[in-house]
Amino acid sequence: MARITLHEYLDEARQRIEEGGYEDAISICRHILKRYPRQVKTYQVLGEACLEKGDFAEAADIFQRLVQEADPENFVAHAGLGILREEQGRVSEAIWHMERAFEVAPNNDQVRDALRRLYGKRDGEEPTRIKHNKAALARLYLRGGQYRQAIDKLRDLLDEEGNHERVDLQVALTEALWRDERREQAAEVARGILEKAPNCLKAILILGMIHIEKGLDEQGQDTLLAARSLDPENRVAESLFGERSPLDRQTVRVPQLQEEPAESAEAEEVEEPATVPAAEAAPAAEEELETQAVTEAAPPSAEDMLEEVLEEEEAAAPTVEEPEPPPEPALTAAPLAEPATTVTQSEPEATAPEEEGVAEAEPLQLAGAAEERIAPTVAATPPAVLPTPSPDIDHFKQLLEQDPKDDEIRLALARTYRDLEQIQPALEQYSILKRSRTDLLAQAVEDMERVVASRPDNLQAHELLADLYVKNGQLQQAVERYRWVLHRIEEKTTS
Repeated sequence: MARITLHEYLDEARQRIEEGGYEDAISICRHILKRYPRQVKTYQVLGEACLEKGDFAEAADIFQRLVQEADPENFVAHAGLGILREEQGRVSEAIWHMERAFEVAPNNDQVRDALRRLYGKRDGEEPTRIKHNKAALARLYLRGGQYRQAIDKLRDLLDEEGNHERVDLQVALTEALWRDERREQAAEVARGILEKAPNCLKAILILGMIHIEKGLDEQGQDTLLAARSLDPENRVAESLFGERSPLDRQTVRVPQLQEEPAESAEAEEVEEPATVPAAEAAPAAEEELETQAVTEAAPPSAEDMLEEVLEEEEAAAPTVEEPEPPPEPALTAAPLAEPATTVTQSEPEATAPEEEGVAEAEPLQLAGAAEERIAPTVAATPPAVLPTPSPDIDHFKQLLEQDPKDDEIRLALARTYRDLEQIQPALEQYSILKRSRTDLLAQAVEDMERVVASRPDNLQAHELLADLYVKNGQLQQAVERYRWVLHRIEEKTTS
């Protein structure tokens, strides 16, 4: 029976969404959820497909459960909920969710346009600019390795009225504390998150890593392996911990839907089962989600320069009042998982379990869909697999499946994408190379300098170059590049 990797199957589902094949995408996601009923990324893609199809009740339920239970920082889910709440006429809630999406991806023009429109509906006049609010600035500090500043701003935000229970800020604070080597404080915040959201993937991973770092190997292994049901391929762990991740990237294969016998579902194959060695781990990172930090703390002089840049930007723009978090209705669908943070993933049964939380739901009868819709696949999710990839790309991807840490192959793949003018997948590969050894990192920096020279309007490329500068120790260049990006963002909001 022909099989396909889980990652490729989700890429196929995204491609179906782009082509308008929403039913096909939904079928693929439900097929995967029979085997992995808690897999976070599949729920995200399923929510996207339901939203585009017009199954608004189902999409809202999926997105809401994602941000409440497993991934409070999920850009797609917050943007999707913003769209849905606007269509329902619930402007205050739409603003709240769209602001959470903006904080995660402040360079996203569609989110900025949506916020400007929503503020206009609320206030009677659209603002000329959308500033980086405190949470967006805190995330910029986190991404730039300015952990102390990120921690201070996040704690100030959590102390403000109405923010005490914001799990998304608590997750960001947990990561910032861990990267700043404040292990006990990070563990305390993570445990508090898991009391409210037992399936919060990033909190589980950071708490498990802290156990490993403290020599509590058995406890750390149990906690980390609990994440396998939420992320079977360990991609989030690899993104969070980089090359020192104690959970190795997995290649998980599932039978394709059209070729599976109707009477039973054959158990999936997992190549090279993960182990959790008792090893020292340090805050090295690569980026799959746009909120990951990318470097260790810089010397004080560079921190002061970046602090000055961001504080100037914060002071220059008028404050936009943030609405109170909307009250979320009680969930009616099954949760993503039974609460557990220390239970290891059991082996799948030969017959498929019942699907959780993917039952058909009647769409909401709305007065009409919004004319402008934000594509929820922008910036937060990997691009769909191209219909006709080049032989070189296929070859390099096969080699990386065998050894995801072969950075020389990854650099070759990034350059192939670049040469084929496939810039978005090229940027993704260059982003992963931030964890590379010095010689390859220098080559990635040189490549990205050429990319931004040929595409001066691509702010994502400029920001990635700044991240690479930081990782490569080129702090002055990084500060200048971050300053340039922030200036361009402000120019675009006033144009």
